[in-house]
Amino acid sequence: MNDNSAKFDNRVKNPEPHIVALLTQIDGARGEFKAGLRMTSQAIIKLKKSTLITSAGASTRIEGSRLNDEEVQKIMQGLAVSKFADRDSQEVQGYLETLQNVFDSYQSLPFRESTIQSLHNELLKYSTKDEQQRGQYKKKENAVGVVGPDGQVTKIIFETTPAYLAPIEMQALVEWTAEAFAKNRFHPLLIIANFVIEFLKIHPFEDGNGRLSRVLTNLFLLQHGYQFIQYVSHEQLVEKRKDEYYIALRKSQETFKTDRDTISPWLNFFLAIINEQATIALVYLEEEKIEDTLSPKQYEVWHYISGVSEASPSDIMKATGVLMPTVRQALARLIELKKIKPIGRGRGTRYVKI
Repeated sequence: MNDNSAKFDNRVKNPEPHIVALLTQIDGARGEFKAGLRMTSQAIIKLKKSTLITSAGASTRIEGSRLNDEEVQKIMQGLAVSKFADRDSQEVQGYLETLQNVFDSYQSLPFRESTIQSLHNELLKYSTKDEQQRGQYKKKENAVGVVGPDGQVTKIIFETTPAYLAPIEMQALVEWTAEAFAKNRFHPLLIIANFVIEFLKIHPFEDGNGRLSRVLTNLFLLQHGYQFIQYVSHEQLVEKRKDEYYIALRKSQETFKTDRDTISPWLNFFLAIINEQATIALVYLEEEKIEDTLSPKQYEVWHYISGVSEASPSDIMKATGVLMPTVRQALARLIELKKIKPIGRGRGTRYVKI
């Protein structure tokens, strides 16, 4: 066993009890989602499209883009356009197409360095400033930093692998990861977590490493059966916890090449994000089950109550246009199903989601 293999093994072997519990919880949600998924093809297409938009917007904003999701959606609607006026639009377009490719073709994408380089090339295909480095390991040094509103790095978080060592370290990382996957040596989420943080430490390309790490995260999760990630944006959840993301990276990577090498801070963050994705996905399943159970009018009442803190029958009638007798029938049905509960009594009764 070489030094890199021993190092990576030590990072992921014998996980702490709370990590084991979290892995079990995520895998349970994965099985429940797979068993319960009965969405129509139209609903699946709509959700995947929404995930693509939110993921492309969030992933590029983490790196300093200024485009909101509405602007990302407009770019998606103009896929036939081959050139874009600004860097943000170029990067969003590249991310949209690369992640769509992963969603459509993950089963046929082999895990090897050439695939990683090909995805990097695709990710930056519209970025005019990156023409010379697409799909090529870095030729000059780079560092991970926080990008300010002006697009400039305002703070260096950690130094990365020197350019001359990047190809060697990438080869070692890919070989260890491929073997660990093939032989089921560790839980796949532990392997993925180690790959991502080591990839970001190496930072093998001059630009696009953060975005590519999130594309690869989606790819690996799909290849190992975590299908729910197509319906809940991983990137959006990371963006919402951007400060925690950078802290987890820094706390782990500052231990690298020391006698206390650990990815525990990163692992806790990474698995928390996956678990949140799984939790939201199960909520989608619950919504789907309820829709199957209720009549169209009853579902309108349920959908309205789900989106507000509380509602009276008159609020529901005004918002949905459903007549009062039907509203009351729907409320009785939702109480029977234990989906809502009444608060108060008589004419002042209001209803809340359980």
